[in-house]
Amino acid sequence: MKKALELIDIPENKTIALQKQRCQGQDNDFHSTSFREQNRLVLDITYMFDSPETTHLSRSDIEVLVPRVLKAHQMLLNDEGDIQDGSIPMTGWRDLPERIPPAHLAELKTMAREFTDRIDAFVSLGIGGSYLGLEATFKALTHQYFNQLNREDRGGAPEIYFLGQNTDPDYFRDTLDVLAHKRVGLNVISKSGTTLETAAAFRIMEQLLEKNLGKKAKDLVLVTTDRAKGALKSLATQKGYRTLIVPENIGGRFSILTDVGLFGLAMAKIDIAEFVAGFRHMRQVTLSGEFWQNPALVHAAVRYAAWQKGKKIEVVATNSTALYGVARWMEQLFPESEGQAGHGLWVSPGLYSEKLHANGQMVQAGERNLIETFLYLKESNNTLAIPPDNDNFDGLNYLALKHTDLNQINRQVIEGPAYAHFRGGVPNMSVEIPRRNAFNLGQLYYLMEQSVAISGYLFGHNPFIQPGVEAYKTALFALLGRPGYEEQADRMKAEQQKLTRIRIYG
Repeated sequence: MKKALELIDIPENKTIALQKQRCQGQDNDFHSTSFREQNRLVLDITYMFDSPETTHLSRSDIEVLVPRVLKAHQMLLNDEGDIQDGSIPMTGWRDLPERIPPAHLAELKTMAREFTDRIDAFVSLGIGGSYLGLEATFKALTHQYFNQLNREDRGGAPEIYFLGQNTDPDYFRDTLDVLAHKRVGLNVISKSGTTLETAAAFRIMEQLLEKNLGKKAKDLVLVTTDRAKGALKSLATQKGYRTLIVPENIGGRFSILTDVGLFGLAMAKIDIAEFVAGFRHMRQVTLSGEFWQNPALVHAAVRYAAWQKGKKIEVVATNSTALYGVARWMEQLFPESEGQAGHGLWVSPGLYSEKLHANGQMVQAGERNLIETFLYLKESNNTLAIPPDNDNFDGLNYLALKHTDLNQINRQVIEGPAYAHFRGGVPNMSVEIPRRNAFNLGQLYYLMEQSVAISGYLFGHNPFIQPGVEAYKTALFALLGRPGYEEQADRMKAEQQKLTRIRIYG
């Protein structure tokens, strides 16, 4: 028999240790001054200015924007300007960190604990803002292979899966295979209940539970939806599902601090009180009317100035696999908020150094129409030393002699490209994140939400609506024959018939 791999001389996985500690109630002392000092985000814009290319930015490009940015800041504080969806101002997220009572967090944790005791696997169903923030935070703060760990190493949490974020039947069917023979609980998240991707997934999962459990299925379904109206609210009332609330004045991509995100994070044993504290801390920082002391104002101004200089793409790259989902969250937040009237930067998420071997050549020497933003994790949970080797066939003994570890190397995966790309004509900035914890994630999310809100004022449009998204929904519903879309279907068919079909067969 071949001997199984033993992790000889490999230290304990600190991510697992942290998961266990959270289960035991050993939370970070996020109220302390020392904790907050050690977990301060830093926005470094050194490499945004004076790169060696014709459309480079200078500090004067930012200074000239300061009066406009400060005016936008004040308008946002006063809930003024183009911020409504229908008749509702969509800025409820702005002071939300101050409005969440500890009692509500305690209630969510109790609900999660009771739900956890009844299930082996938790399935969150949602798309866009009802999905990306939750998944990003879950992956940022837990083990890369969370569901493959035993329950003790998961900190007592159930396995956690996501459905309803796409319509790929193979992905859905494969997920069902890993859910088979387990006790499954569902949390469907949708303000209306009629979003196609999520509604279809929920219908399948709901009926599967009912076929297995009959009337008892209702105890394993939690609905997060509008407080008083909508198809999903009506269904929850009809079937007796327990409900959580999607606030009417907070859009999906700003909703991670609402019940949309908090309940799922509690299911993963993430400290939601610490998460809220991170939001609250950054809110206080970004209340400042001093431009150069407010990272949200500087971030918004720098991105807007870059767009004015012809930059169209923002590569948001991170050196942390755990934070790649946060880059994907930004991929929704900024384009969906800014993409109106030909405005805005396209956000392209990247994981370095992996992507440096994929599109690094384009970044270094391609068209100078882009900027970079690095989500720079300073300290990973774990590290591994580079061991010496007698043969030194790979030439890495110089690292071993200097006692260099992977954490040190991973920091230079940002430092090196930041300098090289700047010298190659790509302005770039870094958001330095001290370590992986809920406080820092909360800070980062609120910083970006504030920035994109200011961006809306600078571009001159409402960052809280997404009319372009509705266009795809209309076309999709028409093609699927949804009642009420017959006129659109006829128009699409007539327009398509006028086109010359060009298809090349291999």
